[in-house]
Amino acid sequence: MKKSVYKSAMDRVKTSEAFQEETCRKLTAAAATAEEIKSNPAKERMNMEASKKRTIAGWSVGLAACAALSASLFLMNPSAPEPAPKPQASAGVGTKPPVMGKVAVNIDGVITEVSADGKSFKVGDLWVSVTEQTRLGSPEPTAAEPSEELLQKEFKVGNVVSGYTSQDVAGGKVTADVIYNNMAPAN
Repeated sequence: MKKSVYKSAMDRVKTSEAFQEETCRKLTAAAATAEEIKSNPAKERMNMEASKKRTIAGWSVGLAACAALSASLFLMNPSAPEPAPKPQASAGVGTKPPVMGKVAVNIDGVITEVSADGKSFKVGDLWVSVTEQTRLGSPEPTAAEPSEELLQKEFKVGNVVSGYTSQDVAGGKVTADVIYNNMAPAN
């Protein structure tokens, strides 16, 4: 009868006697441990309990490390975000909240009517007059130069305008101190 290819290949492989002895010793030790566990289930239970304790201890150490890291991050970052201030009711145009920014804005909206001379316009219920003392663009030192797109020279119905007046806007008619932008709406 013919030998299989596997058996003939294995016959050709030579292994050292030390390797064979070590392999036999390990197999015998594994078999003895298996027999001992079968004969003594209490020892197996103790091994499982020790394993559970190591797992619980590992998780506890991990959670404690995460808590310590989180606490140190909060302590190292004193500039935590503060809640945004609540808008106050003002006598401005409409019921929109005031614009929170670096410049004061109390003229804001879409132009609904322009006077014949082109120097006054209506935003909501507020008539705004533009005089020679009215500054065009933001006077802030960090502000960009006004472009023709954002600050057109002519006031037209439908343009979006923003500005500021030191007068009371509840009166219905004011003179603008500053016009920040006068731009055509985006199409």
